[in-house]
Amino acid sequence: MLGNLGIVHDSLGQYKQATAHHQQYVTIAREIGDRQGEGIALVNWGATQIKLEQYPEALENSLAALAIFQEIGDRANEAEALKNLAELHQKQCEVDVAREYCEQALALATELGIPLVKECQKLWEELGEDVTKPEGAED
Repeated sequence: MLGNLGIVHDSLGQYKQATAHHQQYVTIAREIGDRQGEGIALVNWGATQIKLEQYPEALENSLAALAIFQEIGDRANEAEALKNLAELHQKQCEVDVAREYCEQALALATELGIPLVKECQKLWEELGEDVTKPEGAED
């Protein structure tokens, strides 16, 4: 519930409220040992922090989420964390790093056949590359 409230507030541009819900979700998930929930809260909080231009915090939360998803084998959310890291580095004009993360996200999303593929393709185009170039991605 807290995660959904955070996402709703984020989509409405109410980033302060979104942040509060994401923080609460992280705290509760940690207390009850819900690693997936913790990762989801961190990845969503990181996305909000990118919008707020809180880049060091966004990097910390996105990397922590990525580590959790890799640890528990949640590949769909791993792709989401990779995409967020690509966006974060794009915002900081670190295009080469952004491309690396985007390439990984696109390849994983394509392999899994999840809707995130479209977002990754759009980001890849914004980064100035043909979407057919990433290794592992299908045409």
